[in-house]
Amino acid sequence: MTTPLLLLVAAVLLWPAASSGAPAELLGRLSAVRHLAGTRRRRREPDGDWVAELAEVTAVGLRAGLDLRSAVEVAARSPAVRSGAPWLGPRVAQAAARGLEVSACLVDPPRRTGPDVSGDLVVLARAWRLSEHTGAAASRTTAGAAAAVRERVAARERVAAAVAGPRASMRLLTLLPLAGPLVGVLLGLSPGALYGSAVARVSVGTGLALTVVGWWWSRGLVARAVRPGRTDGRP
Repeated sequence: MTTPLLLLVAAVLLWPAASSGAPAELLGRLSAVRHLAGTRRRRREPDGDWVAELAEVTAVGLRAGLDLRSAVEVAARSPAVRSGAPWLGPRVAQAAARGLEVSACLVDPPRRTGPDVSGDLVVLARAWRLSEHTGAAASRTTAGAAAAVRERVAARERVAAAVAGPRASMRLLTLLPLAGPLVGVLLGLSPGALYGSAVARVSVGTGLALTVVGWWWSRGLVARAVRPGRTDGRP
């Protein structure tokens, strides 16, 4: 968890509250912090739909009679593609000037491109390369790539929705034990009174160790759940 989020949690928890409803209000504030953190994280995540739109608009241009390069130039000017890949239009122009294939424009995207989007670009680049090297109808290969990319995006969204609950619970259950000193302050107890004895300090150390182990174990479970399956029968 980043430092700004820790400061936000501390500010929310230390905000004056009535002592009679402190525990319930604490849980409510923690839920609000979790929702805010999840909203900010979703806003930071890159949107991979622009690859599917690039393929679909290119396929429409090809069916309208444009050649592959011209169709890609038109698709690169669509709002979603221009927002997600402002580098694509200049690359297509440079490839045209150098006499390179259009598929080369999708190779080695910028570093900020995520692994999922990079995989979608590989699918589309291979479809264009197939047309360029074998003479296959570019409209058909591009339409097939568009359907494949759109299905990949939908699959990622289904996986993200399936693991959103476990991930949120994992973060909340990790945060609650770490909020112990702040809960004590809300109840009028100083950290010295809470952890002054040797037994309390041993309990804190054990709790922190178990929290770290639980976080590591939960992350491993989620990572194995979202890991793509193999087709060779091995786990």
